[in-house]
Amino acid sequence: MSLPRYPEYKHSGVEWLGEVPAHWAVVPLKYLVEMRSGGTPSKERVDYWNGTVPWASSKDLKVDELHDTVDHVSELAVQDGSAAVIAAGASLVVVRGMILAHSFPVVRTMRPMAINQDLKAILPRESVDSQFLSWLLRGSARESLSRLDEAAHGTKALRMEAWTSMELPIPPGDEQVLIWQFLDLETAKIDALLAEKERLITLLKEKRQAVISHAVTKGLNPDAPMKHSGIAGVGRVPAHWEVSKLKWVATMHSGHTPDKKIAAYWDGGDIPWVSLNDTGYLKEHEFIAETALSITKAGIDGSSARILPAGVVVFSRDATIGRCAITTRSMAVSQHFIAWECSGRILPRYLLLRMRSMGDEFDRLTTGATVKTIGMPEVRTLSTPLPSIDEQLRIVDHVDRTTAMIDGLLNESASAVQLLKERRAALITAAVTGQVDVRGLAPAEAA
Repeated sequence: MSLPRYPEYKHSGVEWLGEVPAHWAVVPLKYLVEMRSGGTPSKERVDYWNGTVPWASSKDLKVDELHDTVDHVSELAVQDGSAAVIAAGASLVVVRGMILAHSFPVVRTMRPMAINQDLKAILPRESVDSQFLSWLLRGSARESLSRLDEAAHGTKALRMEAWTSMELPIPPGDEQVLIWQFLDLETAKIDALLAEKERLITLLKEKRQAVISHAVTKGLNPDAPMKHSGIAGVGRVPAHWEVSKLKWVATMHSGHTPDKKIAAYWDGGDIPWVSLNDTGYLKEHEFIAETALSITKAGIDGSSARILPAGVVVFSRDATIGRCAITTRSMAVSQHFIAWECSGRILPRYLLLRMRSMGDEFDRLTTGATVKTIGMPEVRTLSTPLPSIDEQLRIVDHVDRTTAMIDGLLNESASAVQLLKERRAALITAAVTGQVDVRGLAPAEAA
């Protein structure tokens, strides 16, 4: 879409802004707004919580307009001064938290609510329209993120003096209204496209998982006679397949963590060691060659950890249960992992696909309210349908070809989502800094 520019510009005198429309002002944030801080009522006071007053924290800042929050406090907490209610129409921003390492969310409150201490409520003075202010803060997100400090434990925090001194472009009041009307309309169009692409991604991921699950439990011949497998959640399998406990077709190895207090077990380590630090990688990859942490030979000798050969299937049984991959070199694993060393009756690739089809089975065996785990006795009960090696090879080849096509569509959709998000952010910044003249655009479309 080709958008017009203003007829005349002036230099703002601000490096990040560059030129702004000649009739706009440039004003530090602290002269445009008032700020309100928040807090957390005592968790020991049960009567302060689960009330009717929304209480916003950073986990709620995932939308442009905030109508309700995950947590709520009571009227008593407000009356006692443990929580202050912010009026509707304020802009909420995060001033402390790890979310600032990658984004600067801004939401507009659509009803009165309280906030926690990691947020600030930004209230406009008379010269600034409240809806324009929300868009202005979003459009200056990159500049805001350049004014961060690192607090304790690496937590990011806004340097408030530096942030409130940030100079911002301010158009006349009537143009502020036109800008937010324009952005409401145009971002809604982009958001609709984003939602469509994200629905497609969800469907493609479901299709990918269905292809894997069907291939390793039903085979490739839709006309094959079937029999009951005896495995909960699997149901019927081809009649000519075996059904076996995994421990009968693959040797199960548990892992161990060398003492973290002994530097010689870790410093300069060159033996890859699969741990919960690798589960993010395992989610997206079928093979693992490098690990987040490595241990030394002394760490192996001084602990119950052991070096396992390449080609084992490593499987997380704690926290992110079911994350798995095939090792491409000799490695050790932590106690949070099982390593399956395949016999001649099952291929590592087939076992990997089978493991990735077992989500429902893992859920049934999982225990623990806070830290999820599958105990070793439960791991030993795992079973698998077992076609011949030749059929396993055909299944793996079919899954590879089919998922490669799906992955291509997923990559295209993910690229489209990223481009739409970048366009959205660029459009907001262009509109609130005067790089787009919305006069004559917003009123016609708003009507």
